[in-house]
Parts: sequence; C-alpha cells; structure tokens
Amino acid sequence: RGFKGETQINDQLTGYGQWEYNIQANNTESSKNQSWTRLAFAGLKFADYGSFDYGRNYGVMYDIEGWTDMLPEFGGDSYTNADNFMTGRANGVATYRNTDFFGLVNGLNFAVQYQGNNEGASNGQEGTNNGRDVRHENGDGWGLSTTYDLGMGFSAGAAYTSSDRTNDQVNHTAAGGDKADAWTAGLKYDANNIYLATMYSETRNMTPFGDSDYAVANKTQNFEVTAQYQFDFGLRPAVS
Repeated sequence: RGFKGETQINDQLTGYGQWEYNIQANNTESSKNQSWTRLAFAGLKFADYGSFDYGRNYGVMYDIEGWTDMLPEFGGDSYTNADNFMTGRANGVATYRNTDFFGLVNGLNFAVQYQGNNEGASNGQEGTNNGRDVRHENGDGWGLSTTYDLGMGFSAGAAYTSSDRTNDQVNHTAAGGDKADAWTAGLKYDANNIYLATMYSETRNMTPFGDSDYAVANKTQNFEVTAQYQFDFGLRPAVS
C-alpha cells in the first residue's frame, strides 16, 4: 500500500513524494514484524537542472540491478538487499538525479547519492541508535550511477558506491575491512515485445550470507541475466 504524487509549484519547480508500506496480512495479530515502511521520501525537481530528494529510497546500485529484478519473486537477489548500504531500499539517502544531462544529451542520465550513518544501539558511536542488526548497519557513504539510452531499445549503465563500516561491523563480522564498496555494469534491450538484461557486479565487505548477523562476505562476484517475451494477449513468460 502507499501513494505518490507531485505538485507544480511554478513553471520551473515541481515538488514530489512517495510513501509505500508493507503489511503482512497472513500473520496473526500477536505476530511481530507484521508491517514496515518500504519507501518514504520527498523532493524537488528543477526543470532541466535535475531533482533532489531525501528519505528512505532505493540506493543508486539498484539503478542497474533493477534491470534484472523483473520477476514477481526471486529476481535480483545475488547481492542487493534492503538496508544493506546502497544496494536496495535504504534509510537516510539524499539523491540528486539528472535526466538527459541538463537537457544537452538525450538519453544520458546520472545520479549522485549520499547516505548518512545508521548504527546499532550497542556500538557506542554517534548515529541513529535504533538497535538495528549489525548486518543492517552502515556508516556514511556515497554513490553514483549513470545510464545511457543507445537507441533501438538498447541501454547501458554502471554504478559505484563506497561506505564506511561501523565499528561493530569491522570488529565482529567475518569481513574486517573499514570500507564497504560495490560496483556494477549492465546492459539491456527492451523493444519489439522482447526484454533482455544482464549485469555483473562485485562487492567488498558488504554482502551478508546465511542466517547469522555476523556473516558478511569479504568479496562477492555476481552475474545475472533475465529474458522475457510479451505476448499480445497479455502473457509474459520469463527466464532468469
């Protein structure tokens, strides 16, 4: 459930926002963690000069990962997770986006993002102090992404993020580095009822595995591909 909207402030300025909430309708009333906020952000768009927003939003790594995350379930799962730095939905992200490179280059888009720290209550640092699991913490970080529409249905894109890790993450997880870094590159084709997309990515000291809060991989290498065909009568089979 949720809503999104925008309002025209003047001929150069538009305000916008989005709120999305998840409710687990198949749980009992006594169950914990039945609902949570998926997205909650607001911002301003300045004509050809781009847009700026802040709140809980997608990290810029998902600008590319979203190309292969096309299935109702199990898509785009190799390294993107909610509240895992700037790979998926994330708290406290400030994002600047620009479409068509200030109106000068059609199809060339880019984004720059900053994420403030989200630390657990036990690590003795200044931060949100919200008691989150250590694998869901993050220090200050930044990221950028760019995509280019090559024409004829083809697009290419890349993204990079780098974040400080919290003291708890450095001292108590399997990955001991001070920084969590990730990069990705992708290609897609979307025309003539055919959708094809692929991406490759690498992460450092970022990606959790297993059920333990302290299981974080030193390095991952990830490859995804998806293919879909849209029939005129509505059926859209896919393989990924």
